[in-house]
Amino acid sequence: MQPTRRALLICFSAASAGSAQLKVDLDPRTVGDFKRYSRQVESELNARWTGKRSFLSVEDQPEELSKVLAGDVSVQPAVKDNPISAFKGLIHDWVGAVFIPHTSMETILEILQNFDRHHQYYPNIVRSKLIKRNGNEIEGFWRLERKDPLFPQVLDLTQEAHYQRWGADKWSCRAYTERLLEVEDAGTPDEKSLPPNRGHGFLWRFDAFWSLQRWKDGVLAECRTVSLSRDVPHAFTWAVKPFIQTLPRDTLAGTLRDTRNAATVTRSAN
Repeated sequence: MQPTRRALLICFSAASAGSAQLKVDLDPRTVGDFKRYSRQVESELNARWTGKRSFLSVEDQPEELSKVLAGDVSVQPAVKDNPISAFKGLIHDWVGAVFIPHTSMETILEILQNFDRHHQYYPNIVRSKLIKRNGNEIEGFWRLERKDPLFPQVLDLTQEAHYQRWGADKWSCRAYTERLLEVEDAGTPDEKSLPPNRGHGFLWRFDAFWSLQRWKDGVLAECRTVSLSRDVPHAFTWAVKPFIQTLPRDTLAGTLRDTRNAATVTRSAN
């Protein structure tokens, strides 16, 4: 660990008495602010999916599109002021794109929809399973684990994903995650889940909107994530704020890279 990080860890541990002071309860008004914002984002995306605007937002940025087609993973704030303040919370709105060459739409859909194998594709998912499926309506479970010297985190969450086809070469997905349980002492005999809407609040809610389009010999995949976290406690701004603000961006970038990697592995296996 770098010296600066080690010093931060020692100071934070002493100040927070094991971070117990950071546990809070999610206020229903915070959830209301998040849902209103997420519905607004979904409305904007519906305009793209229904042909009123470019299907992918990266198409509106020729230079960024060129970089993505050359192999870069693009992740940008979806709005100027990001994160957005909510009642006792912060709303994080990011959009990212990746080009996955030499693959088919069917392969990408199989990767995204196959909850039983997500723990094989995405390193932060240590356990996953399909709960139920009815055509393009899917519900699945993840256990997420983030190893961080300051804020290790284990969450159990359930996601509902709704896929829709928009013509021969375009698909969208609306994925909502409302049930997230923070897990303490994960993997030990003392493991326990905190009550719903109780915890450190680094992730309270998470919606993801995928836009997939055939592009040349592959698929251009774009994902916009809208997530909710607690606001930053004043006493711990120096420690908590950077973590909360970079977590959504880093998670989205990793998801896009891991999806591309999964497609490469799938292609090699076949």
